[in-house]
Amino acid sequence: MRKNEGITLIALIITIIILIILTAITISNVMNSNLFGLAKGAAENYIQAGKEEDSKIDELIGELGDLGVGKDSKVKAGEIVKETKKDNYTDAEGRTATIPAGFKVSTKTEEQNIKSGLVIQDEDGNEFVWIPCYYGTKPEGIPNDVQEYKRHVYEGTDDLNQFTVDSGEGNWKTYHYTNFANNWKDEATEDENAYGNKSVKTYGGFYIGRYEAGLPEKWQPDLTQDKPIYKSTIERNNTGDEKPISKANTFSWNFISQDHAKSASEKMYEGSESVDSKLVDGVAWDTIVNWTATTGIDVNDSTAYGNFEDTNKTYTGWHAEHISSSQVAGQSGGTLGWLYSKYLLNESTILNNNLLTEEEWNRKQEYYQSVDGNDTTKNNLMKRIELPTGSFDDFKLKNIYDLAGNMWEWTTEEDYHKRENKDNKLTSKEIAESDAQYAVIRGGCLDHQGEPASLCSRDGCNSALTRTYVGIGFRVVLYIK
Repeated sequence: MRKNEGITLIALIITIIILIILTAITISNVMNSNLFGLAKGAAENYIQAGKEEDSKIDELIGELGDLGVGKDSKVKAGEIVKETKKDNYTDAEGRTATIPAGFKVSTKTEEQNIKSGLVIQDEDGNEFVWIPCYYGTKPEGIPNDVQEYKRHVYEGTDDLNQFTVDSGEGNWKTYHYTNFANNWKDEATEDENAYGNKSVKTYGGFYIGRYEAGLPEKWQPDLTQDKPIYKSTIERNNTGDEKPISKANTFSWNFISQDHAKSASEKMYEGSESVDSKLVDGVAWDTIVNWTATTGIDVNDSTAYGNFEDTNKTYTGWHAEHISSSQVAGQSGGTLGWLYSKYLLNESTILNNNLLTEEEWNRKQEYYQSVDGNDTTKNNLMKRIELPTGSFDDFKLKNIYDLAGNMWEWTTEEDYHKRENKDNKLTSKEIAESDAQYAVIRGGCLDHQGEPASLCSRDGCNSALTRTYVGIGFRVVLYIK
């Protein structure tokens, strides 16, 4: 038995020695054959191939993001422009535009075409759309959709019956806006060096805010909550000392006077070396209307493409209902405020002047108080529903949102006039308002109907320096320096 155990131990030692010798020989062969080097090279090649593949994918994505950009364009999508140079952008159709320093072209193909609305963006995400137009004599070879930069009078529009007269010209009734006919204070004047004229004459266009001017970020409601939010006008400073924004899914800056809207617009790019930011004027608005009309829309009836009282649209997202603070628990006085809500429980239409449903009342009653104990508020509260900017693609014209509806928009147009009381036909109210300064608003709003308060219509408010309203906001234009 002892003999067998000894033999087994010796055999084990011999086996280990043989394995060591074989391992040494194998290692020697591997080293001599550079197998480690080959393995290392294969690993490096694999890593390099992965990098090249990633690079090709990135390149492909970049190409896909530049599908609307012309191959000869000096500006590529998504790249911040460092220096303003005339016609530095060319789209896939060969049309040119000028991208000012500090801005970049959208990376979305459908927003890179000039004819359908070229979208640019600053480093903070504010968006604007290029308006191609010409000043004075029409250049040769210019596309037919490009409009002359000037004031237009629109056939078939009676200016909301605001003291208009039929000129009797032509087969159509051509209405002149006699309520706002004189003393226009547009940025675009006969002076060729005026902001608008200079931008159009030198660069062939200007930019308009893609969205209605939005409240500064610090005044926007927190939409991450799952409950209604009440905000009062007292919580914000409407003097125009803050910078507006031009972004999607924000709430418009309303309850601001024309004078303060003007100063806020100018502050947006104050100090910029590439652009001047201004409140939109009548010449710019009319030129935009004519340009959008080339898509075939009816500029005299905007019901189908704006948030109006008679717009038939379903909507269930965040919105603002405008209410009197006297109807809000804990508030007093007539200052209007907002009830921001995520749910519009009456999902059939957006009718801005319909009553609260029972479901809506049950959800929101903690924010209201009954005036006489008989649910007076619920039974009489009329909803005026403000939508966040860019809520519907159906409300987009040439990639510009909400030109019609949602908010009337202040322009720089003003008219100080005194009306004659011919044949004693003026009412006492009209007489009182006949010697006043008026400011012009454009495009209709949430508590008007889409016709006649259309895209091309003009209306006006007296007391231009102080007048504020739930349905009046503004929009910023950019003129290239």
